Amino acid sequence: MAFSQDAISVVSLLPDGPDLFIRWTSIVPDPVIFQVYLDHRLAWSGTSRSCRVPIPPGASSRNVWVDVGIVASREACVDFSSSLPGLSQRGDNIQIAWVGGTYLDASGEDNLLGFRIYRSPTAGAAVDRSVAVDEVPAYPGGRIVDGFGLGGFGLGGFGRVATNYLWTSESLSSGVWKFAVVPFDKARIDRGIGISYSVSVTTAPRPPAIGPDGRRLNYDYSGPSTRRVTLRWLASPS
Repeated sequence: MAFSQDAISVVSLLPDGPDLFIRWTSIVPDPVIFQVYLDHRLAWSGTSRSCRVPIPPGASSRNVWVDVGIVASREACVDFSSSLPGLSQRGDNIQIAWVGGTYLDASGEDNLLGFRIYRSPTAGAAVDRSVAVDEVPAYPGGRIVDGFGLGGFGLGGFGRVATNYLWTSESLSSGVWKFAVVPFDKARIDRGIGISYSVSVTTAPRPPAIGPDGRRLNYDYSGPSTRRVTLRWLASPS
């Protein structure tokens, strides 16, 4: 089967001290084996749809690249790093970083449950706030660290700490994409309008799709009278 990312949806990254809490969704039902690579190094494999792994030495939560994919059951420990696209080819994914904590709940009742990611449906369009493309839990593994003595000084006042969040999108087409990160409470109600982002994406040209004959490019020859060659190909799948 080898390593496949085709059935992996948006991957969420949440820094947690020296570790990175990674969560993802997939359309493939259980049982299934996942692998996680950090900067092309196999860091984790298993059946869970989330994991906690150490950030590689010399890297930070803001510049480490994460690949999540599916492998066959017998391939859980097989290293497929050599088959991953080069990091220079990853220009069509974007990362959004923000700081948040339970102090963002205006009710004062520490009801913050997580953050919703809203996005424009197409490049150049406004943010569609009717459907979130992903949800990020408020704290790694649901562990709340707000409160005096539980964490460092944050942005929410005395006794209120702040956590750094990092979210990576799926592959996007060229153009200007707009996002909004909105906190929501335990009643699953959005709190405020959130933080807005605008990101310009430039993608590299993609090759044509592979046709039924296994080729990306075919041609027709008109014959010796006109000697005209017509090239045929299928549109890129992306």
